Amino acid sequence: MTTNNIPTITETPDAFVVNGIVVPKMKRGQMNAYDPALIKAIGADLFFQLVSPKEPVPIPDLGFTDAEWDDMENQLRHDQ
Repeated sequence: MTTNNIPTITETPDAFVVNGIVVPKMKRGQMNAYDPALIKAIGADLFFQLVSPKEPVPIPDLGFTDAEWDDMENQLRHDQ
């Protein structure tokens, strides 16, 4: 299956196939759970390389004013 420990990876619309092991793609906006045995079978580094987002996830504007952000920052400092 592998040559010189280089995995064979193919991609389908919904999954990656690594040396015959199907790894479902992560679906944004829903909970994703993976079997630890699957991660161990292909290796954690390769698993995260395949399923993790390729670009940073944008943080939406929460609509707070500057004064509201300042109040929250002050509250955090006070709580510490």
